[in-house]
Amino acid sequence: MEDDIKVVAQSKIELAEAYQVSLKTFKHWIQPIKGELGEYRGKTYTPKQVKIIYKLLGRP
Repeated sequence: MEDDIKVVAQSKIELAEAYQVSLKTFKHWIQPIKGELGEYRGKTYTPKQVKIIYKLLGRP
């Protein structure tokens, strides 16, 4: 992934929409990598967590 791309905090719903899948499917994809992501606090993943998701699942 390019370092100059700005990554912002996103909710599960926003990420599911970006990947063009249902929320249920996105949650299923995230399940195996929860250990690497850390805790989902509040209503969004932090930019650091979003970078990890992009790294492991690919950019939407």
